[in-house]
Amino acid sequence: MDQQSVQVIVETLKEQGIDLVVTLPEEPTYALTEAVRQDSFFTAVTVAGEGNGIAFCAGAALGGRRVAFVTGVAGLLVSSWALSQMGMVYGAPILILALLMFKQVAEPLLGALRVPYRVVSQKATLKRMLQEGSFACQDYSHPIALLLSGEVLW
Repeated sequence: MDQQSVQVIVETLKEQGIDLVVTLPEEPTYALTEAVRQDSFFTAVTVAGEGNGIAFCAGAALGGRRVAFVTGVAGLLVSSWALSQMGMVYGAPILILALLMFKQVAEPLLGALRVPYRVVSQKATLKRMLQEGSFACQDYSHPIALLLSGEVLW
């Protein structure tokens, strides 16, 4: 992930009061997760499985924490059962940042799970989309996914 995008994401998460970031160790998200780990504002939690990550985020969110889950599209697939429960049953406000590498899989999956999403492919819109996603997940008490692609990643 591009350093400029990482900086925008970190700064915007701070502005939004999102201080808990949950992820798995993955190469494509390394720059972002390492920046979060190095910043004392955040509590960074590494989990062993994507479903565990969504469940952890949900518990924290339902307990009042503002959370973000960072994953790839494969992580969304693996976490789909937990994600379906958090959105439809429990109403947990989770901001999901997923690297969009397989659009033909991600969008139908999120649609089937009834998880609202936006594709963020331009750096010029990254900050605003993060702000809107953070607001929406809190306002609707529901997971919201931002699918990061294009120049935001490269």
